[in-house]
Amino acid sequence: MEAWLRGFVGCFSLFQYLTVGIDAASLVFRQVLGKLQTATSQQNAGSRTDPWTPCVASDFEVLTVMHTALLGYHMRVSIYPLTLVRETLTGALTWHPHNIYLWRLYLQIENKSHNASRARRFFDSLSRTSSSLMPLLFAIRAEQKRKELVDSVQRIGTREVYSTLPETGLTNRIRTLFEHAVQNTRGAQCPLLWRMYLHFMVMQGSKEQSKGVFYKALQACPWVKALYMDAAEYFPDQLQEFLDLMTEKELRVRIPLEELEILLED
Repeated sequence: MEAWLRGFVGCFSLFQYLTVGIDAASLVFRQVLGKLQTATSQQNAGSRTDPWTPCVASDFEVLTVMHTALLGYHMRVSIYPLTLVRETLTGALTWHPHNIYLWRLYLQIENKSHNASRARRFFDSLSRTSSSLMPLLFAIRAEQKRKELVDSVQRIGTREVYSTLPETGLTNRIRTLFEHAVQNTRGAQCPLLWRMYLHFMVMQGSKEQSKGVFYKALQACPWVKALYMDAAEYFPDQLQEFLDLMTEKELRVRIPLEELEILLED
């Protein structure tokens, strides 16, 4: 599909949205995406019978993002069934599990719901079938957001009535998700995942366990300088040890610690 044709679909859908309504605009997207989904299935099966097949994957993703963006906008300015948006997002993420925009919108939708089990089942099923690391990362992020909400409720006085009760076991669940994520090859080679894990453990006040996570991260990603910088911030009493490790790994150190101390004295 040519770029101008993708633009035409987007413009026509926007025209339908402004003149008829969200249902008409969504219908345009669904009709085109249905054809692209069929072409994508043929491409994955090795068939080249459809003329859209060579570039169908990128077109499918671009138009899917357009569709979900329009639904997200409509939800902000008007009333629209949350179930329909959720179904659209789960279907889109099944096809495009690496798309960060879709995941962010999905988390925004699920944060409005107190039913955590539905999102957890979706994260679990997608992380089992997808080769992308995004489902694991956003599953962790979803639990962290839920824990932040619970902590904020627990800190506020009892003068107001809240519709949710504090959830227990979230800390252990998040730690289990981190451990599960770093045990596979994709997660073990992801510096961002290790930095998130280390930060989470430090925030929980588990100093010794945090150091254990740091040394595990070094075994998996010894070339990532940001890990040493994080450790120097979290464990300043072991700064010299971290500098020695950086020197051993041939990572650049701007200035030796001894020279820095002399400069500070002056």
